[in-house]
Amino acid sequence: MESASHLENAEPSAPEMIEIWQEAADAVADLAEQLDDEQWRAMTRCPGWTVADVVAHVVDVEEVLAGQPRPDHEPDWAALPHVANDFSRFTEVGVDRRRGASRTDVVDDLRATIALRRGQLDALPPGEDIIGPLGNPTTLDRLLRMRCLDMWMHQQDIRTAIGMDGGLDTRPAWISYQQIRAALPVVWSKRAGAPGGDVVRIDVTGPGIVATMAAVTEADGRGVLVAPPELAAVAVRLSWPDLVILASGRVDPADPELTARIELNGDPGLGAALLQALSITP
Repeated sequence: MESASHLENAEPSAPEMIEIWQEAADAVADLAEQLDDEQWRAMTRCPGWTVADVVAHVVDVEEVLAGQPRPDHEPDWAALPHVANDFSRFTEVGVDRRRGASRTDVVDDLRATIALRRGQLDALPPGEDIIGPLGNPTTLDRLLRMRCLDMWMHQQDIRTAIGMDGGLDTRPAWISYQQIRAALPVVWSKRAGAPGGDVVRIDVTGPGIVATMAAVTEADGRGVLVAPPELAAVAVRLSWPDLVILASGRVDPADPELTARIELNGDPGLGAALLQALSITP
């Protein structure tokens, strides 16, 4: 497949973002369709969720965005100790409703929902705000970027669970990289607490995405993206898959196996705080 690296700094148009959103959704459906029963039941890094649950979650969120009514279903919460807050309770309802459904039925539901959503997205007037998954108004670009990030990361959850690498240099992968990069100023200045004037540089070494991003905390405490400097208060060199699992919150940033793979130079305390702060998904 041709590299999508031209998207590193691109700003896709609304029709292009709709195409990239569909690519992300279709990739989950295509991957799920290939799985055998053992792979379908494999546990993922998402707490309490199997591969089947991850696919059901993708269906559920897109159903919500399509305006479908929420399922009249009450899970046995006592049997779901991984559900720890209101947000996870919201997402668990649609997942639990499909537990026990066949792989074919869940994938068919996903493909039908993708088709419904594509029709709705294509019919939107240019520039019109839309409703996000929690009922909040947002822009089409912001929503589609969020959905690309979520679905592409869930594709990687599935691949990790079944030991099948892939999808690391696709258009949804590059949109996911853009989203992580866009979050870096807040991650660095606010969440990691980097002092004014301090710069972070992150070198992503592949496989798939090879790129460099950097941010500085300005005198007023705000973080902004900057051209990558040679010297930084914290410099991190890590693989694209390791950046993804940090950004998705799928791993303890202090895990020795992970930290052994990451090259971190500069202020060690600030570097550790950065790794902790990199989780940007709910």
